[in-house]
Amino acid sequence: MKALIMKKHFQHLAAAATLGLAGLYAQAAPIVIDVSGAQSINLLGESGNTVWLIDIGAGSVLNSLSWDVTLSAPAPSLLSELQLSFGSSSGLDLITWAPAASDGFSGTGAYAGSLDLAPLGLAVGGDGLLRLEFSEAFKDLAMGMAEGQWLGGQLSFDVAAAPVPEPAGAVLLLLGLGFVAARLRRSGRDEVVTKSKTEVPAHQAELDAGAGLRSGLARVA
Repeated sequence: MKALIMKKHFQHLAAAATLGLAGLYAQAAPIVIDVSGAQSINLLGESGNTVWLIDIGAGSVLNSLSWDVTLSAPAPSLLSELQLSFGSSSGLDLITWAPAASDGFSGTGAYAGSLDLAPLGLAVGGDGLLRLEFSEAFKDLAMGMAEGQWLGGQLSFDVAAAPVPEPAGAVLLLLGLGFVAARLRRSGRDEVVTKSKTEVPAHQAELDAGAGLRSGLARVA
């Protein structure tokens, strides 16, 4: 009975330790990027565009994007054609977004908003690099001529770092579980020893009774 109670107690502690380890995982943190000076010159993937690689931590997941930026597009280029593509450094899983998608005219404009990226499960690779490329959706001017300017403002990515428990906290939790497991095993052994000392098998009791009867008969004879 005591061993059963100890076992249940151990299971509760193990569950609590699992939650504790989960709580040690890195929490979401914002990555703020100043876009001043970025320019889009050609189509996505072509040379000349502004490309930035930003270290946000290996395996980090992008949860959301918010922005507050000012853009400029000289005629005949349009504000709606300025776009930003972001994702892992491989460039194979990029998401392309245009902050001024509804403004089909030239000039300057300020834009703010946010995107929920969590459903996409977008994460960077093992190198931890987030790739940003500023490009044009349509090429209006001659090759090599800038068509869009990111005059100022910021992008803010809400990032969840890859789950890595803090060494000290993990060690303490594991040591605690080891101690409880040892106590549980010792308690089980003590219970078995006590039981073996106190309980007498039925056949042994019968043998003892027969030996006593024979001894009594011998004395009478």
